[in-house]
Amino acid sequence: MSVECSKYESGVVVCTFSNRMDTSKCLEAEEDVMKAIDGAEKIIFNLDGIDYIASSFLRLCNKAFDKVKAGNFSMINVTPAVKRVFKIAGLAERLNLSLN
Repeated sequence: MSVECSKYESGVVVCTFSNRMDTSKCLEAEEDVMKAIDGAEKIIFNLDGIDYIASSFLRLCNKAFDKVKAGNFSMINVTPAVKRVFKIAGLAERLNLSLN
């Protein structure tokens, strides 16, 4: 499994991703993530240990971002290499990234 999502009573959903998030893993994880974040007040993507993301992961992040109010989506434990991908795509500030 490339993602595990935990829901908390406060309306926070934390999705922890593992390994590389290549296109096939993103497609496998997308349905689970979208179900888990349905109705969430705040979404946190934990990217601890992720050193590669495909463009399909950028799309998944944008879809999750659009599910909550501005400021209620964030990513933690983002490596500098992954953050660079978000910067190049113009998404680093929008998605509220936090480095390791």
